Amino acid sequence: MSVIYKLLIVIISGIGLFLNFKLLGIDYGLLYFTLLSNIFCFIFYFVTLFLKLFNKLKKNNIYYIFKSMMVMSMSITMILYYIMYINGNVSVYEGHFWVSSFLHLISPLMVIFDYIIFGKKGVTNKKYPFAWSMFLIIYCLLVIIYCMLGGTFGESKYPYDFMNIEKYGFMRVFLVNVFIYILFIVYGFFVQYFDHRISKK
Repeated sequence: MSVIYKLLIVIISGIGLFLNFKLLGIDYGLLYFTLLSNIFCFIFYFVTLFLKLFNKLKKNNIYYIFKSMMVMSMSITMILYYIMYINGNVSVYEGHFWVSSFLHLISPLMVIFDYIIFGKKGVTNKKYPFAWSMFLIIYCLLVIIYCMLGGTFGESKYPYDFMNIEKYGFMRVFLVNVFIYILFIVYGFFVQYFDHRISKK
């Protein structure tokens, strides 16, 4: 049952990525956090199923770090998207409900339920949130490099308004990103606490 469910996640995530890149274009959509999270999700489950098929899957510390990192990023994807939706910052998806829903609602919920129903609980430790934050750091570095090379996000130079240095100035953007990083770590500790709490039930 777990294998079938994970295969469904690969299919749903794959369809969502295909529809989103068809709508946005690869160059426009590739460096959005929400889409990169789904790419991470697709690759993780695809590789997991591939290794399981040949009895090569090893559920060691590295496996659980990457899996929990993926669950973290997908849950943040859902939260981030709907915060932006409430603030009216996702006009690109106007009239494309299902295109958006595959990546920002259906896939994240399926990943969360995969953890709740089939995932092993209590395997994380207090060092994990800092390891998970590498996803956020790598994302920011990719965006910086992309912007330095002249890349754009539609009519904007930045994927998200809070990264706009020309509009807000370097120091404000820097402090906002530090605050986001701290929130990410705090959320990570909450997830780690939750993981251990439910493992004892």
